[in-house]
Parts: sequence; structure tokens; C-alpha cells
Amino acid sequence: MEELDSAVAVVGVALRVPGAADPDTFWENLLTEQVSLPGELPDGTLGVGHFDRVADFDAELFGLTPTQAEVTDPQHRVATELVWQALEDAGIDTERDPGRVGVFLGCGDNAYRYQYVETDDRLRRAAGRQQISLGNDKDFLATGIAYRLGLTGPSLTVQTACSTSLVAVHLAVRSLLTYECDIAVAGGVTVQLPLDANYTYSEGDIVSPDGRCRPFTQGSRGTVPAGGAGVVVLRRAAEAGGAVRALVVGSAVNNDGADRMSLAAPSPRGQAAVIREALEVAGLEAGDIGFVETHGTGTELGDRVELSALAETYGEAGDSCALGSVKANIGHTDTAAGVIGLIKAVLAVQHGDIPPTPAQPGDGPDVELGAERFHLPRKTVSWPGGGVRRAAVSSFGLGGTNAHVVLAQPPAPAALDSAALESSEQHRPGLAVLSAAHPEALARTARSLAERLDKAQPPITELLGTLWHGRRQLPYRWAVPVEGLDDSVARRELATALRGAEQSRAAVTNPRIAVLLPGQGVPMPGAGRELARADSDFAADLAALQGEVRRVGGPDLQGSADWSADDPRLLDTSVVQPLLFTLELALLRSLDRQGIRPSVLLGHSVGELVAATWAEVFTVADGAAAVIERGRLMSLAAAGAMTALRAGEAAALELADGLALDVCAVNAHDTVVLGGDEPEVAELERRCAGRGIRVVRLATAHAFHSRTMAEAADAFADFLGTLPLKAPRVTVLSNLTGQPLTAEQATSAAYWGRQLGSTVRFGDAVDALLELDPQVVLEAGPGRAFTGQLRRAARAAGRTPVVAELLGDGRRAESVVHLAALGAAWTLGCGITPPVAAPSGAVRLPGYSFADTRYWAGPAVAGEPVPQVVREPEPETADGGTVAILAELWQESFGGPAIRPEDNFFELGGTSLQAAQLLNVVSDRLLVDLRLQEIYEHSSFADFAARVEDLIADRDDSELMRLLAELEAADGTQEQNS
Repeated sequence: MEELDSAVAVVGVALRVPGAADPDTFWENLLTEQVSLPGELPDGTLGVGHFDRVADFDAELFGLTPTQAEVTDPQHRVATELVWQALEDAGIDTERDPGRVGVFLGCGDNAYRYQYVETDDRLRRAAGRQQISLGNDKDFLATGIAYRLGLTGPSLTVQTACSTSLVAVHLAVRSLLTYECDIAVAGGVTVQLPLDANYTYSEGDIVSPDGRCRPFTQGSRGTVPAGGAGVVVLRRAAEAGGAVRALVVGSAVNNDGADRMSLAAPSPRGQAAVIREALEVAGLEAGDIGFVETHGTGTELGDRVELSALAETYGEAGDSCALGSVKANIGHTDTAAGVIGLIKAVLAVQHGDIPPTPAQPGDGPDVELGAERFHLPRKTVSWPGGGVRRAAVSSFGLGGTNAHVVLAQPPAPAALDSAALESSEQHRPGLAVLSAAHPEALARTARSLAERLDKAQPPITELLGTLWHGRRQLPYRWAVPVEGLDDSVARRELATALRGAEQSRAAVTNPRIAVLLPGQGVPMPGAGRELARADSDFAADLAALQGEVRRVGGPDLQGSADWSADDPRLLDTSVVQPLLFTLELALLRSLDRQGIRPSVLLGHSVGELVAATWAEVFTVADGAAAVIERGRLMSLAAAGAMTALRAGEAAALELADGLALDVCAVNAHDTVVLGGDEPEVAELERRCAGRGIRVVRLATAHAFHSRTMAEAADAFADFLGTLPLKAPRVTVLSNLTGQPLTAEQATSAAYWGRQLGSTVRFGDAVDALLELDPQVVLEAGPGRAFTGQLRRAARAAGRTPVVAELLGDGRRAESVVHLAALGAAWTLGCGITPPVAAPSGAVRLPGYSFADTRYWAGPAVAGEPVPQVVREPEPETADGGTVAILAELWQESFGGPAIRPEDNFFELGGTSLQAAQLLNVVSDRLLVDLRLQEIYEHSSFADFAARVEDLIADRDDSELMRLLAELEAADGTQEQNS
């Protein structure tokens, strides 16, 4: 077996050819002998091979404005999307993969510029010559893609005619083996224009007289021009992981030089030399190769010369060797021909089948192939021999540049240990994620994946790992936890969830995060148990905090998650408050470990002390001591009860008229907690029942935040006077005021005493929290009571934060609820640590669903569809003069939706080149002198328009009219003299 340290792995492929837009369809077409060429057309002309999605492009995904997309050669656009697809196929997110990515690509001629862009006056005026060059010249093919995708390795446009894309692969291999880059994308693209192009045959042409390409067939007289595009992703084999389709073990490039009849003629000696060199680089003998994907154009001279070179190099004794040429299926795709032949050979090595060269009506007998070991399969055949599968690919360019690549089957990946997977993963949930540049693409991509899961059966952990690690994370995101069930059940449930996937809000950079920390009265039995079993880090944090509580004199909380619901300790305030402290602080540490750091904390009762500890008002040890003492003092108060009413504060006090009850908490405008002696509380509940008011008795043994806590409050203030207190480092909302806790309050022992004994103004604090407009709100504690209240308050306030619980109410496993919360935070832009392990090898999944927006320049050509971006009507303005003209020119510059006053030039995607062109056009149209600085200082449309109007107002029109008169007079004199 070839040494991996000198081999390069093919880890990703993407293509568009006549009849296929993805590798799976392409491979199926090859195996079933599909010919995707139109042949003779009804008008007597001969059809050119075309592929789909030439005029369509997802400009928004790649950061182009509509005008920039329209001015860009479709070959550049197709190549951009194919590089994206190939990287997805490889399972590589180049934003997170540390490797440098090189780009090696070539394309056909830039006919789009001269046939379409240059004939479109509007587009030429809007874009300007330099932007037109950037979008069309071959020089900027590779570098443009490197810019759009943020790739930092070598970026080279390669041009050697028909061998372009295989030469690009060779250069990419060299770049990888010399460590110029760590990942390389290589390939080529040719688009045949116009979009309905056809051709006629003339005697002596290299094109086929009947629109069919018949390589190595007697009577074959030419090739068929076709459009096509292909890209491969390469990595050094030793670093490629398990998703390797084939290995490149040798490659070579040379030129025929002068050893031929003309510049356009091939040389058998040059072709034989490049084949021998590639075999030598691979360290192989000719007999090791079982399949050669030839250049095979179907021209009489070309096929004869190639067979001569093949016989000289591969014709020696050995096992049988199949020959093939994909041009019989799809035609000659010019600069893309080499990489498409390579992809065919890669798939053959991967699957172990050699696809046939299709038989076509009108075929003559096969020509003499030149060696006994050669055969031209007309049906799919299995790979000859039983050893390592090896293949070779040739591509010979008009002009004499020859390329040859040798492929080999990669070593079999280590088998996944199903028993180990079951023991480690069966009870661990994972997170399925998708993202897109816009909501419609997200929904389409989700549906495609759901359809694939209906048929395919990838291991769920490998699938989730690919989705997380192998896809770029875009603004519109969707996430759902997948419970650690049987794989088939998990796939089925995921497919169901995907069919409903949607997201209307884009992620933001550094989203504001708020955390709610509940107090006593929430359901405590079993809280944190299941999450601790699933998350060893959380379990370790919880154990460490429980140890800290014990160390400073608190209760023994070890094993508290297993206490039964009727355990008296769960009603003992001196136990429950430290228990909440450790649980909530452990959840905050878990969020911090994930990279989720709240900017505002709202704790209820004892939860405010947890918040203060996290905000470093207390050290952890002092916070634990404070909570322990607080719980102890409150537990010494007289027994009492608390009940929550669905009523406002005034209504609650009216209901309690005559009863010795206090308002313990105002949790919302319509939710109040009252407390006091148990008989008094029971009487209140009877009154509420009589009026149909819902009440909920809280699981407490005391009436907290009532008059019964007066002694505890004073004693607690005395205790805190012995502790050092600091100003909070993050915003903590006060239970007393409902406003941010000030430094003076935080460092006042008296404040904390009042906080123990006074009404909790939680509803006011929720209002204050919503005014801070957090994008994400998480409840760090058992239950979901407070998130429910916050959701209602947010709806009333017209706010739309993502709200989620970290533990839930026990109806779903805590680990699943926790993962769902992390996923919800991720959808809004929170960076979280990977929730799933990287896959052993990327699972082949449907790729990104690009937008089908059409961009096309130029006037209509007879018989050709002219798709182009839909332009919205120009905005009506009160000013029918300057502002309307400027709106027209801005609209022309950008395309897309109508320009609004608040639109910002740079936020719309404007560049310095575009700014210079726009200023030139505006200056010429309105006769004002504009400097480039104007667009930077006045970048919104409204400001820019106002600036231009000021310049017009300051302009000396009399001087301008004098100059114009002189020019007219000079023109008149010149005419008289002539």
C-alpha cells in the first residue's frame, strides 16, 4: 500500500455537467449509460451540452449586491458555489478549520463580458470598468473565490486549455506536499454561451458531425462542445481522517514542445512521457493500473495519438486494464474536462465498479486499442483483480500541456465499534443544527436533509458531528436536541423535526444574555440528577460546590438529587437554600464553560445572592456562608405558608382584607405571592376559590419575605457586616427596587437584610430586564415558572427574546432540555463549545440549498431566455429632482430592493471601487465636484442626498453657464471653418 505521507486524499467533490448537478446523479448516469447530449436538433443544427443553474446565483450568501452578481461572469459564480459544495462534501468548515486553504482553478473564455455586460449600458455605468474586470477576467477567478470564502492559501488561476483543471489538481497536490497549504480546492469551469448555443458542422472541424461523441470508435469524427464544472477538495492523506474517496499517489505535467506538426497537434511522445513520470512519482508499475480515464475526445487524430501513447506506457503484460472517456456521456467540457474525468475515476475507485463507455446509435466497431490488456467496457464491470484498486486519468490541452494523475484506493477506515458506541452514546443526547444565509434556504436545506434521512441510515452520532463540524455557521440557524435513542428512532424523529424547521431571526454578534435564578418554592426532588449523569463537568462542579458548602459549615448535600419528594430536608430552609445555591452556581459555571456569559442576572430571593456571587459581590466561599446563614436564620422563624394568586397586587390585598398576610412577592403584574400563618393562607385560598381565582400553594415551611422574617433580616445584616462586599462586575437586578443593583446597595449589609424581609419586586425587575433587550434569556434552576412569566411579559412589551430553561420541569430529560437551551442560544449567535464530537469521517449529506435568483446582463438574444434579477420600482420622493435622480443612481449601483433614506452605502455591500464609480456618475449627472471622502462621511442615502443638495446650492452656476457658452461658441466656430 502507498505510503500516506506522500499521498494526497480526495475528500470532497462537486460538479455540474449535462444531466447531473451532484456526484450521486452523475455516477448513476454513468452506470446506466446515460448520454446527456441533445444530438441533432429539430432545426438541423447540432446541440451543445449545457448544465443547469448557469444564470442563477446566491448573491446574498456570498456577499455580492445584485449589480455585482449581474456583472460577474457565470463561470466565476458557478465555481464559487461548487467550491462551497465541495467543501461541504468534505465536511470542512474553513472558518473553523485551522488549515490554510489553497485555490487552484481555471475557466473558459470571458465571452459573458463582451456579449452581455459590455452591451448593457445601464450595467456598464453602474459597475464601472474596474468592477467589470474583477468580475470577468480570468485573473480574478481564484482570488475572487478566496476573498468570498475567506481562504488564505495560494490562489492561482490556471489556464492550459483542455488540460486546465487536471493541471490545477497537479499544482494543488504539489502545494499540499510542500506545505504551502493544508487543504486545496482544484478544478475548472466552462460555460457555453449563449445559453441555448448550438453548432453546425463543417468538413475538417474537430466537432462531431452528428452531435455525438464516440471515443475509440471506428468512424468517429469529432467531439461535442459542452459546458461543465467540477471541483475536488484535497488534503494530505495522513491528515484526512476517515472520509477519503480516493488517494492521489502520483501526478505529472509536461508540454509537447516542438515535437509535433503544429501548436494544435498532439504528440504521442509527450503524452507517453507524462504518463511515465506520473507512474514514477507514484512508485508504481504500469501493470498496477486497472482503469485509465482517457482524454478521449472522439477525434480521429486525437484518439489515435492517445492510444499510441497508452500502448507504449500501459500496454505491457499485466491484468486487464479498462479504458473510458466521460466525453461520450457529456461531451467535451473544455477547461473542466480533466477534473470531471478525475471525479469519474475517483468514484470508480471508491465504489469498485468501472462504468461503461455508452454505446450509441450510429456507433461503428471499437477501434484497435493497441494492447491486449486494454478493453473498452460497454457495460459496468467490477474492478479487475482482487487487490488495491488503482486508476489513472489523462488530460491533454490544446497547445501541448499534458497532465496525468494516478489514483489508489485508500486504506479501509477503522471499523466503528458498535458496542462501544452504544455504551458511550446511547444515553447521551446530541444537537442537530442547520444554518443558512436566509430563512427560505434554511427551510429548503432542512427538507432536503429530511428526505435523505427517509432513505439513508448514517450513524446518528456521525450525522450530528458532520452537521456541527462540517458546515459553515450562517446567520439564520435552527437547532434541535436528538435524544440518545436507537439510531433508527433518532433519525426518524430528526426527519420529522426537520420538516418543520424554520427561523425568522438572524443570529447577532455578541448577543446580550440574561439568566434567571429562581428562589425557594421550585420543585427540588431530583433536580440536577440526570444532567449530572450526562455531563461529568457539571457533576464535578456540583460536587465541588457542595463540598464548599460543607467546608464553611453548611449541610451535607451529597446525594441530594436522590432524596425522595417527601424527604423533610426538602422543606428545611437551612438545607434548600444552600442546595439552590450549589445547583444554580453549577449551572452558571456550565454556561461559562460553553462560552455563554450573561450580561444581566435576575435572581428571585435567594437567587439574588447566587447572582451576586457570580457577579463577584461575594467570593464563592463567602456567598456559600451567606446563603447558609440566611437559610439558617429564616428556618428559625415561625412556621408559615405561601400561596401564589393569579391577580394583581391591589386585588390580592383586597382579597386578604382582614387577614394577617403580607405580599411576599410580586412576580408579575397579575401574579402575586402572599404569606403568613397557615390558617390565614388557607382562608385566602377559600376566598379565591369563591371568586374563581387560581391559586398555587408553594412548597415552603415558612412565609418568606413577610413580617415573620424581621428578626432574621436584622441578624443577617449583622452577619454580612463581617464579610467583604464588592460592586457587581455584571448587572444584577435588585429584588427590592426592580432596578439594577448599585455598587452602594451591593456593598451594604443593610441592603441584604432588607432584601431578606421585604417584598420581592420580581415583576418590576422583569420589566427592567426586558428594557435591556436581551436576545437570550435562560432559567438556571429547576422548573419553568419564571420563564413562563417572562414570556408573557415579553409578549406584552413587544419584545422577542429566545427564552429557554436549563433543567426544565421533569417532563423531558434534563440533559435534553439543557442541550435545547444551548441550541436556542446558538441560534441567536452565542458561541458554544461543540455539543457533539467530530465525526470519524464526514457523512455525505445534501448540501446547502442555494437561492434561485437569476442574474443576467445584456440585451436579449433571439431564442435565448434572458433571466435577470427582478428590480423593484424606484421610490417616489417628494423631491422630483435631485433626490429622485440620486435614488435612481444608487438603485442602479446596487440593484435589489428600492433605496430607502436610512440605507447605508457600506451596509448594502458597497465597496471603494463601487463608491468611486457612483461618485463619478453622480458628478457627471448633476455637475457637482464629489470627493471619495463624501461617501465615507455621508454614507446613508439621506445624508448623501443632503450633502449633494448642499453642493448644488453652493455651486456658482453663472460661471458654469459662462464656460458652457464658451464651449458652444468654440464648437460653432469650428463648424464654420470646416
